[in-house]
Amino acid sequence: MQARSAILKSTALAALLATGLSAAQAASFTAPTSAVLTLSTDLTSLLGAGTTYTALGDATYNAATRTLTESFTSVNLSNSTAADLIGLTGATSGLRLTASGTTLDITGVSYDNAAKALSAVLSVNGTQQYSGVFLTTGTVTLGEAFSATNGTGLLTTGNLNLSSGAASTLVSAFGLPSFYAGLATGVNFGNLKVDVTAAVPEPSTYALMGLGLVGMGFVARRRRAA
Repeated sequence: MQARSAILKSTALAALLATGLSAAQAASFTAPTSAVLTLSTDLTSLLGAGTTYTALGDATYNAATRTLTESFTSVNLSNSTAADLIGLTGATSGLRLTASGTTLDITGVSYDNAAKALSAVLSVNGTQQYSGVFLTTGTVTLGEAFSATNGTGLLTTGNLNLSSGAASTLVSAFGLPSFYAGLATGVNFGNLKVDVTAAVPEPSTYALMGLGLVGMGFVARRRRAA
């Protein structure tokens, strides 16, 4: 009976260890995690020299480099290839485009690597006009090895293009002819870089990993005693 009891305990502890390690591999991460959207000269030329760009919320915009930098409020990773990385920014953080008295706010940005799509809320003069997929890309490269356990990785998209819905909203907002919407989807909007190197696992992940390690030690001790 004692031997059977020891086996059952060992099995339970082994399961606990597996759970702890599994949780570490499917971890969620929190800021600081930078998301840098670089606008292309194709886009800025299309919108014209009279368009101004202003950061909203906790974002910052560098006019010289045409870069919008934000922090993801949450990042989810579950495998080393970052195939299903999802990152979310603050709901009121983003970029404002202003031209001829019209403002277009791009806020609530989220990036889904499985879909290679960046979603956002588009508001014209303070009124929401569109919500959904904003930009899409066909290619993504990884500059560092992604690790859900360590929270490391650098992801860079290829050229981003406007979705048809977002293009229609942008063209309408700035009073451009409607046929421009079809042309706008082919314009290189820019690219996105996501750096999660500074991210850390949530406390719950550390707790599960710790329990798993304790369980592994207990199993080893039991086996030596047997």
